[in-house]
Order: sequence, then structure tokens, then C-alpha cells
Amino acid sequence: MFILSKLFTFLFLPPGIFVVLILIGIVLLLINKRKIGIVILTLTATLIYLLSIEPVKDRILLPLENAFPYPEAIVVLGGGKISHSPAEEMKAAVAPQVAKRLYTAFKVWKRIKKPLVVSGGKVFNEKAEPESSAMKRFLTNLGIPDREVIEDDRSRNTFQNGIFTYEILSKRGIKKICLVTSAYHMPRSYRIFKSAGFSVIPVPADYRVDRDSYNWSDYFPQMEDLYDSFLGIHEYVGIVYFELIQKRKLLKWRAREDSNLRPTD
Repeated sequence: MFILSKLFTFLFLPPGIFVVLILIGIVLLLINKRKIGIVILTLTATLIYLLSIEPVKDRILLPLENAFPYPEAIVVLGGGKISHSPAEEMKAAVAPQVAKRLYTAFKVWKRIKKPLVVSGGKVFNEKAEPESSAMKRFLTNLGIPDREVIEDDRSRNTFQNGIFTYEILSKRGIKKICLVTSAYHMPRSYRIFKSAGFSVIPVPADYRVDRDSYNWSDYFPQMEDLYDSFLGIHEYVGIVYFELIQKRKLLKWRAREDSNLRPTD
């Protein structure tokens, strides 16, 4: 199921879907289906343009980022690493968006001084250093004591983040958490962690929408805006997938987990 979900992401979500559409359009041109081929290529180019400009990117991401306001009042979700980074003496380094999440978590930790879980494992390479190790190293370099940082080094996606974090913290009697992740990622993460059994205080980080007014330069395509549009589309699809398929599985798992935690007569 994990491999199928990754194949779906690569083939049917941007940017992979654009490659598929362009190839289809070229094939249609070669077999003399010129009108259909031109329509498909034109629509694809238009979609790429729209998703590459800031106003459209903002329309996609803004509802996700505004779903949870920043709380006044600590599980941190991974989201990528850089393997064998010279900056970390050839160890893994966290990706820029993860660094923003971790710094936000650090600020929360300074206020409440509670145990902090870093959640992220090995996605494809079993021999690689888990993302959680790079995340823990980042936090201890900021000054958090090693004993305060707990690693979930098994999770490969957001769904598993919720399950494995619950398994770790429920044994300690912890069910109320501050959940730190990127603002666009929070709506889906919140659903998963709440369904897993947590009482969740969302702490969004890594905001990507510029709340300033648009100017003429915002209508020129930008790679950063295209990438952010892809992130937003991935999250919307992920929310639908969770509500239709994963939520039921998670609630069944939670019922079994809770029954195992109850003392026997």
C-alpha cells in the first residue's frame, strides 16, 4: 500500500501528471490526432503557468495555513533530510522546511519544558540514518538536553507519525500534545493525530503565503510558487484520502490499542 501511494503521488499529482500529459499530447500529435494533442498540451501549459504564479499558489495554500491559528500556549514531524551533508560532518542534515519546524518546537520547549518527540524514519534506504537522528542533533545543538528528545525512527509518512508517536507517548501516559509541523501540513496532521487518540494543540510553522498585496511581478512564473502549489495539492489529496480510507483504519487500530492498554481483571 505504501509503494502504491507513492506511485499514485508520482504519476497522478504534480509535477508527474504534467509529464504524463505532455507525453500523451506528443503521442497524439505523432499519430495525427493534432487537435486533441494541441488541446492537451495547451491545457497542460496553462495549468503549469497558473500553478507557478503567486496568486494561485496562495489560493491553494491559504485555506490550509489558516485552518489553525498560532496558539499562545511537543511532537515535531519530519519532512525531508539531506544525506551526508558536509555541514554536519557528512551526517544527515534536516531539510530547510524541517529546520523551521524544529526551531518553532524549540521556542515552545523553552516555554513549557516538556519532553519532545521527533518523528521521522527511513523512507526508502534502510541503511541510511533515520531523519529523527538528524532532527535530534539539530535540537541538541540549540541547547535542548539529549534526555528531553525522544526519537520515533520508524515513521515513513504522516499516517505512521500519528501511530508510532501514540505508541511511544501512551506508555508514558501522555495524550495531550503540541503538534509542530508546517502550516500547510497541519490540517491533515491534526486529523491524523486526533484520530490516533491525542488531544492536539496545533503549533503551525513554516508559513509560505505572503500576506502582502500582489504586484505585477507576482504574475511571472516562479519555481518556488510551482513547488508550493504542488505541496498544497498533495495536502488536499491527502486529506481526502485520510477521510475516505485511512481514518477508518486508524480508528480500528486505536480501539485495539486502547483495549491492550486496559488492565486485565
